[in-house]
This record gives sequence, structure tokens and C-alpha cells, in this order.
Amino acid sequence: MRPQTRRQIHMGINFVMVPSPTVNQATGLAFQNALIQQSIEFDQVNYGEDNLKIVRGQPPLQIVVASPTNQSTGQLLIIGPHPARHLESFIQETEFIVEAFESVWTSQQRQIIKRDVTIRDLYETDQHAFQELWETRLGQSEDSLAVFGRKVLGGGLRFVMPPEPGKPAQIEVKIESYLKDTSKVFVETQFTWPAPTPPDVSFEPRARLCEVDDYAKKEVIDFIRGEK
Repeated sequence: MRPQTRRQIHMGINFVMVPSPTVNQATGLAFQNALIQQSIEFDQVNYGEDNLKIVRGQPPLQIVVASPTNQSTGQLLIIGPHPARHLESFIQETEFIVEAFESVWTSQQRQIIKRDVTIRDLYETDQHAFQELWETRLGQSEDSLAVFGRKVLGGGLRFVMPPEPGKPAQIEVKIESYLKDTSKVFVETQFTWPAPTPPDVSFEPRARLCEVDDYAKKEVIDFIRGEK
């Protein structure tokens, strides 16, 4: 695998909070105006039964504000699917979106009870991606797969690491051959912070996104390359 060929294909950050933000026509319009003031452009606005979804085509962006019925928690979800841009650009937009959100839903008692970040990457290889993972990284023989009685198109690894003292995030890493193009390795790195923050703590999207990005570039790549 060639780390220098990294291409990010998904960036996302999600916040679950109390109290739940009220989603209706008035707050939806106010949020749209706040986004425009922050220079966030968008193409579509869709109102669901208990959510507001704002979408932009290029560069791709999705914003969801949800207030599930009969639940005390609400959600702010920001996604850059197939972003075709640098992470820094996405981080800046998440900061602007959070500012717009806070200007509309101004509760002084807001508490973030969970947050998570997901980054997905593709890397080029010099051989079939599953062959690199199975034979080169794990030291297994091709013959050991014959027990399945079928040709193996692809596969991968999944690791889940629970929170530890001083390390509050649960980490999940997936490393797989990319089935749409088997010359590429697909890597998903997800951090979940399950513990509630104290009231009125900032969303801090930059710190969270950078933490996951740094882990994906260092620890995950070191594992794939077999480095200690």
C-alpha cells in the first residue's frame, strides 16, 4: 500500500444533545439564513416529520438537524460524502455550520451527550488489495482460503477498541479491499465519545476531526505497514 496516495472519500461528524432542538418552519428558515450569513451554500432543503435536511451538490455536503418524536435528545449531523476536497475545507465548514446552529438554537442548558467522527479513505496498492492484506500483511497463504470452496473476491479486518482512562473515545477501524476497485485498500476510522460533556461545552468540531485524521494517518497506517 502506498500511503502517499491517500484519497478521502467520506468525512462526517455527529452530535447528540439535550435538550432536543425544535425543528419547524420558523427555525428551519432561521437556520438557512444563518448558514447564508456564514457563506455556506446549499441546493436543497427538505423537511421531514422530525428533521431538517440541507443538501449541496458540489462540493457535496449534507446537514441534518433532527428532533425525534418522543425523545429528549436531538442531533446535528454534518457529512461530506465523496468530498473531493481537503479535510481542512470540511473542518472550516463544520465550524461555520456549528456557529449557525448555535445562533438559532440558543439553549443555555445544552449538553452534548455523545459525538462521533467517521473518516473513510482509499489507498493505491501494487497488487490486489486483499492479497496485500492477507498474504503480505498477515503472512497467510492463498491456499488457506481454499476451505471456503469459492474464489474470495475481497475481505478485510475490523478492530474495536473501548475507551480507557485518559482516552475517552471508542475507536473502530475497518481495513478492507475495495470491492469496486480491488487495486485499492479501503480504510474507515471512527471515533465515538460516549460520555456526556459538562453543560455548555463547545461542539469543538475541529479538535474531533483532527484527532481522528491524525490517528488514521499514523496508527492505522503503521498497522497496515506492519510497523511497531
